[in-house]
Amino acid sequence: MGSQAPIPPFSDLPPIHVLVTGFGPFRDTPINPSFLIASALPRTLSTLSNRPIHIHAHPSAVPVSYAAVRDLLPALLFPGSGTPKLPSSTTASRPNFDLTLLIGVAPGRSDFTLETQARRDGYGKEDVRGQTWDGDALWVRGYKAPEVLETGVQRGEDLPLRLSTDAGHYLCEFIYFTGLVEYWRRDPKGERPVLFLHVPKGVEVEDVDRGRRVAEGLIQAVAGSWEEGGKTGEKGVGKEEVEDEDRGWAGS
Repeated sequence: MGSQAPIPPFSDLPPIHVLVTGFGPFRDTPINPSFLIASALPRTLSTLSNRPIHIHAHPSAVPVSYAAVRDLLPALLFPGSGTPKLPSSTTASRPNFDLTLLIGVAPGRSDFTLETQARRDGYGKEDVRGQTWDGDALWVRGYKAPEVLETGVQRGEDLPLRLSTDAGHYLCEFIYFTGLVEYWRRDPKGERPVLFLHVPKGVEVEDVDRGRRVAEGLIQAVAGSWEEGGKTGEKGVGKEEVEDEDRGWAGS
């Protein structure tokens, strides 16, 4: 039998750390494919130059709840930030991850969609707890956040993704704005390395595998574009290793 080619070693560049989340059940979606896809991702990928990409898939599905999202995501993105605070309070400025990929399901769509922006207001649809979030005083009067925030990340041109400016005005768009505003409030002119990927509703093995491959390709394309642009460890924890237990959970 012929011997297999050796796996090339990772480069000496610091790893890129990526947070990935998926949602739990809601309405007529008892099994949410977004969490299945997030959970199926490998722990390690690499760029074309073999720079390691460490994927940190959150170990539990994000509840389809406005309050739960507001409690969870800021603390994951910026260690020590905890429950969102006013800009005048002490907040962590160093992000926990270099890139955040939020995944959600779009039951009426058959394609994979990359959302490019999220809106601050208008969340009048009830979540799984029967709550709405139409007009957030902290975002409006506390942070003085703009009505719309756009991602600062560009996708790879060869990926099978449709671009969208309407993320649905429900929890998918809400978690997207929550992530974007956490970067914006620390530096309004800075980068906002947060992406939202809408996936079709299918939960069969082949559906999840297809979604995994799309998510992997998106992560690798973004990481590769950073390398081409000369960003080799400037972002987030790229310059310094942070233990998994310091990222909000252990062993993810």
